[in-house]
Formats: sequence, structure tokens, C-alpha cells
Amino acid sequence: MKKIFLLVTIVCYTVTIHAQHAAFMESGKITFERKVNTFAAMKIFLEETKQVPEDQIPGFMQKYRQSAPQFWTDSFQLFFDRGHSLYEPVNKDIGFSQTFQIPAAYKNKVYSNFQSGQSVSEKIIFDKNFFIKDSVKKIRWKLTDETREIAGYQCHRANALFFDSIYVVAFYTDEILTKGGPEAYNGLPGMILGIAVPHQHISIFATSVTGFDTAFDKWKLPEPGKSTVVNNKEFNTTSSKLLKGFGLTSPWVQFFMDM
Repeated sequence: MKKIFLLVTIVCYTVTIHAQHAAFMESGKITFERKVNTFAAMKIFLEETKQVPEDQIPGFMQKYRQSAPQFWTDSFQLFFDRGHSLYEPVNKDIGFSQTFQIPAAYKNKVYSNFQSGQSVSEKIIFDKNFFIKDSVKKIRWKLTDETREIAGYQCHRANALFFDSIYVVAFYTDEILTKGGPEAYNGLPGMILGIAVPHQHISIFATSVTGFDTAFDKWKLPEPGKSTVVNNKEFNTTSSKLLKGFGLTSPWVQFFMDM
């Protein structure tokens, strides 16, 4: 009888601790690892831009695989409270991959105010700064029954389609109350801890979650400085013209900028 009582006590204690953990994760910091499989993405990029003749792509890729790392990997951090989030590089001096050489939106900084529905972000293309102010992106997610563990949290899967053709997979936890995520991803019933874009060979997954008291008025938010303030549509138009001047007309690059 004592053993049964002890077992019930342990189970109840564990459930209570878990419930407290879930209920009180209202603010803190999440560290994300962003990975681009350059072996796969480079081939797509070459086919889309036609910078290398089609019959020469296999030979180019063979040399590329022998000289370049397969993954372009960087770390980002997301500060959050109940109504706000700030996503930025861990390393403020982060640079673009010297082997993949896509100098677009590689050090994005995104602040989202979920209470007002507004978002501001900083993006860099060829050392040109853009300050973007617009509404928080509205994403039409489809929830699924699939689950997986990420950074110690049980996460649920959701799917979405971007630009009518790009398939995006998200994993969110309802143990963290903020309905945000890395980059500008948001709108699920909890914090997004994982993003995978299979066809683009891009992933952003949480590696650690730390809960502590923080608030957006303590964060260093994106500021326009000398940059012209634009909305998302104006940014896309201007950046597309800029990239076209460098021969970067790849839809892959456009999606990477719009993440």
C-alpha cells in the first residue's frame, strides 16, 4: 500500500511540475540553428539563374562538393514575452557564406508585436541596409497529428504553402505561450521551435530554451537609422531590382530574403 501511495505521489508531483513548467514559460530566450544544405541549394541556384550552362552543372557541382562544406550553419536567438518577440543573430558580426556566396538577408533581425499586429525588421543585401515596417505576416497553417521533440519540448506539426508552391513545415509547442517563432513565422497555438523548407533545403531548429523574466522594452529593437522605411511589397520590388543587377534572379534567393 505504501509503495502504491509513493508511486501515485511521484506521478502527481511530476505532472504538477510539468504543468507549472508549461504555465510559466511566458518569457525567455530560444537559441536556433539555421542550416542551408549548400550541396542541394547550389544546384537549384545554378539551374534557376543559368549562370553555368546546363551541361556543365554536374562538373561544377563535383568540384564544389570537393572544396566547400555541405552546410552553411549559423546561430540565432529569439527573445520573447507574451506579446512580443525579437529574432537576431547570436553573432552580431555574422557574415554570409564565403563558399555559397548568397549575400542576401543572411543576418535578419525581426521584431514582432503580436498585440498590435505590427512587425519591423532589418535586412541586408550586398551591404545595403533595409528597414521594413509592416503588419505581422498572416500564414494559413494546416495542423496535423504528428509530433516530435525539439530542445526538450513536445512539438506538434503544422504545414503551410508559401507563394502557392513552396512547402513549409513548422513544429510548435503549446508549453510556450507566445505565438511566434524564428524569422517572421508565427500564428500557431504556441511557439514555433522548428521550421523546415524541404525543397529549398533550409531548416531552423531550436537547440535550447531558457526561461527568464524579460520584456520588449529591454531589447535593442531594429532602428531605421539612415535607411529608408519600406513595407514588404516595396522591399521585394527594390531588392529584386538590386539582385537582378548582380544576376541573382533565382526564386531560391527571393524566398531566402522573404523568410
